[in-house]
Amino acid sequence: MDAIALVIDADPAQALTLAREAVAEFPDEPEALAALVETLGENERLDEARDMLEERVKREPENAEARYLLGRVYGELDNRTGLVREMLEVRRLDVAEDEADGLDCAEFEGVVVEAAEDTIASLPSPFKERLQDVPILIEDRPSEDVVREGFDPRALGLFEGRNDEQTQNNDVADQPSRIVLYVANLVSACEDDDELQEQVAITLLHEVGHFYGLEEDDMGRLGLE
Repeated sequence: MDAIALVIDADPAQALTLAREAVAEFPDEPEALAALVETLGENERLDEARDMLEERVKREPENAEARYLLGRVYGELDNRTGLVREMLEVRRLDVAEDEADGLDCAEFEGVVVEAAEDTIASLPSPFKERLQDVPILIEDRPSEDVVREGFDPRALGLFEGRNDEQTQNNDVADQPSRIVLYVANLVSACEDDDELQEQVAITLLHEVGHFYGLEEDDMGRLGLE
């Protein structure tokens, strides 16, 4: 998959050929399928990606990775109904896998809380002080209600509510500001506690960036993707 990533910007057509070969050789490898979907998108062939994934999901309805990719493709194609349907299924399948694996998020909450506290404490003034009224909450995964709004069920964190500028201007918001860290998703993305601590810091700084009005491109340049 590294070879595909290296050539995807320089030569999308060659990357697509490599991705097709990877899927043919490793049909059950999620990274290969994801690379193929990405290269199809880079080659402006999202309809083909949709059709391929719909066929895969029809054959393998319990394939959470294929459903997740299909949901993202639906999102790119402005099919909100399809997006929400697939993402709700992804959430259901991921929760079922957690239960089958015996994942207990409570075992990791201490690591997450400590890493979050250290990250906030490391912020310089006045940024740290202006976050005092923004609670940082911990949940296992995004709720069904949030996913129904189009939110990614595998997101590592969430910021919602008034951002810093709106707070300074005393703008009225539909809901109070808050940051949420999703423990199960964070744990699934990490190999050990050290990596988990690092990912919590990156995720929290990403959501803090949203509070201060940074866009996703800004996050990428700062290494907070």
